Amino acid sequence: MGGWVPDARGPFPGPRREQDLPRELRSFLREHGAPALLELHGPQPLHTSAYAARLARFARDAPSRWRSDPVWLAVGPTDVAAPERLLLRLLEQTLEENPPWGGPADGLPHFRAAGPERLPEALSALCHARLTRHRWTVVLDGVPDGEPGDELLLLAEQLVLNTEARVVAVSQRPHDGTGERWVRSAVAATAPDVPGKMLTHAALKLLIAVEPWEGDEFDATVAGALCADTRMTDRLRDAALRELTAHGLLQQTRPGWYRRTGSRFEHGGAAKDRALASAVLDGTADPRRGVDAYLDLAVRLLRRDDPEGPALLERLEPQLITQQGLFRLLRAKQTLWRATGEWKPLCVTAAVAIRETGAPQQALDALERLSAPRAVREIAVTLRHLGELPFAIGALDALEASEPGPRTAPDGWVLHTRAAIQCDQGRLKGADRLLRRAVEAHQVRGDVRGEAWAVHHYGRLRLLRGDVEEARKVLEDARNRFTGLGDLQGEAWTTTELGKAALVHDDFPAAVEMLSEAAGRHHANGDVRGRCWTELYLGIAHAVSGGLAEAVLKLDQACRGFSGVRDLLGRAWADHCLGALPAYTAADRLAAAAELDAALTGFRRAACPHGDAWTLLEQSTQRSYEGHATHVVRDQALRLFESIDDPSGARWGAGWEELGAGPGRIPLTARLTVPEPDADFEHATLSPATHARVRLTLLDDRSTAGTASRIMLRIQPGAEHAWSDRSSGLPWLTVRATPLTGADVEPAHAVTLRPSPRAADAAEFLFTPRRAGRHRLLFTVEHLETATVLQEVETYIDVVESDGEEPRSGHAPQALRRS
Repeated sequence: MGGWVPDARGPFPGPRREQDLPRELRSFLREHGAPALLELHGPQPLHTSAYAARLARFARDAPSRWRSDPVWLAVGPTDVAAPERLLLRLLEQTLEENPPWGGPADGLPHFRAAGPERLPEALSALCHARLTRHRWTVVLDGVPDGEPGDELLLLAEQLVLNTEARVVAVSQRPHDGTGERWVRSAVAATAPDVPGKMLTHAALKLLIAVEPWEGDEFDATVAGALCADTRMTDRLRDAALRELTAHGLLQQTRPGWYRRTGSRFEHGGAAKDRALASAVLDGTADPRRGVDAYLDLAVRLLRRDDPEGPALLERLEPQLITQQGLFRLLRAKQTLWRATGEWKPLCVTAAVAIRETGAPQQALDALERLSAPRAVREIAVTLRHLGELPFAIGALDALEASEPGPRTAPDGWVLHTRAAIQCDQGRLKGADRLLRRAVEAHQVRGDVRGEAWAVHHYGRLRLLRGDVEEARKVLEDARNRFTGLGDLQGEAWTTTELGKAALVHDDFPAAVEMLSEAAGRHHANGDVRGRCWTELYLGIAHAVSGGLAEAVLKLDQACRGFSGVRDLLGRAWADHCLGALPAYTAADRLAAAAELDAALTGFRRAACPHGDAWTLLEQSTQRSYEGHATHVVRDQALRLFESIDDPSGARWGAGWEELGAGPGRIPLTARLTVPEPDADFEHATLSPATHARVRLTLLDDRSTAGTASRIMLRIQPGAEHAWSDRSSGLPWLTVRATPLTGADVEPAHAVTLRPSPRAADAAEFLFTPRRAGRHRLLFTVEHLETATVLQEVETYIDVVESDGEEPRSGHAPQALRRS
């Protein structure tokens, strides 16, 4: 049974069984024709709330015929000023407790960029529809006195009209409303039920810290930030929160969240707000868990035109632009509108949210109506999402040209967006310099989120260059940055790139696993475009590993998805991969040719010479297979490869006959890289079977501080590597593990082993970290006889705090297994 209600602060003096309730309350709980609204009023708000909680439990625990799940809504001053906030919380909670099959909240995302005045009426209809589909007991805890309370109760009555839902309103004085289906019940005063002992020093300090704060509610992390000047451990802070709640000085509003009871402190609130915002912006306070409170703080700062307001809003934006942030964004928008009469500071954020949840064209229309510099920058990003790369570059050019006079520092977002577009086009010359400048610009501004995205695009660049190991390190660094920021979208995109790295490395099981995880993340975020790119790479992974049916399915899904979000570049790559699949070229050459023609048109419109060249090369190979002269088309492809300094593509184009690359014979992974002009041509996309690789596996589920974890290392040669033939004499190698952070590794000496294509030949090391956090290990592989270093591999291991269990003893590692 769902539905949270607050726990009692102490012994409950009211009825303990439903049978002990007054007759009108029993009727309210059990009779479907009973009044729709019950107002509990009394001079002690905390005691009246506890009485309402007892009624909600009775309703939740009743037999199925009368059972009703509670929805607890704590009414704060901001909710009274903007009743839509309460309705949004009501809708959000009911959707979480009882998700619809396709349902009444489907139209809510369209209100991201709509005028705020349009939401109240639509929201009332959505809430009424939700309450119609399930039996709920809605508790409004803290209804204010006077006319604001009257209006709130009338709204609540309308919501449950002609439904089986009920409303329990908790107030201090009865309201003389005109509702037709109301019943009132007084809750008698009792002796104060608080502990007799004095507050501890920690509780007193916490109370002093939260008294001047103007927010409606806060969680433990916000409380810790508010009393940052007082040394207090998390355990001591949590104990202080429980103590203040037991004394009735705080009241729990939802799981883990509290509000100050009694009258508010009249002075110091603005200064407290600015101090808390500064703590978030300088990295002292972590806003991820308490994001609702920090978002309300940002709105208060925007109302007062404090300079920290826009900066804090930009810092919190990752929590607003995904599907998970829909209700937060709408609450902030309605609060700002009710307080100021407009919502201009949130317009760009709303447009970005529309773009990132699958409607870039709608976002572009909204952004073009705005004139702020950031809106112009987001127009360029949106055009990139649409695959309109030349227009995206033009927007960036126009933005830079519009800057009046000399700029003190470049815009890091403009720089890394330019680099991202170059990566999309395959024109990589100068992209690394742009990204270095972008990182520096973000660091100068203290823009940690912009820096994370610049690092992400640098990882993309290294992957395009074929430097898989460096790309993985950079992308993992970016993903950790995004995790620290609470940027779910950044995490999802970086996971996609890490799956692509496994694909370039020919580790197809790992690629499918990671790309499937990324697809799930994109789906949760509502990022249709992100899911489509992930499905494109999944299709390539299935194609190169022999799963042609799965490849066609994924590529078809990607095609449809790209068409839906109007991503021209993504659709061109999906068409290209379908046209290059052996399943297409063998079964229906005309269909394959049509796919390639469509891809060529898309690449040329997107100004993507990388895709253009590969499509021309694929067309030439297929036409040659049919006996047509193709040197003109192939020469066009070669010229394009040369224009973007792509030696890998040029070699495939010049030597496809010698390489036996008929239709579908060039691996699709060859399209995923544009190596450096002076790179070794034995690149993974050209001859992956000639490489021997170091494989590392953490054999335990997790690594904890003070506990030994087993790491297995094996050398796996490719099918065409000299070491893959077990009948020949395989060399003896040595492997040494060196901890680069606070950890111990056993054995401390080098371990001997021989390479093998089989997983059975492996070395094991015991890794014992001394602390939690990210640890680094360096593995050095040498040739035993000559002591020549063949490979150095650095890896990261994330270590969590010990759970208090005894460390595993761990057996001595097996240095070598011989057949």
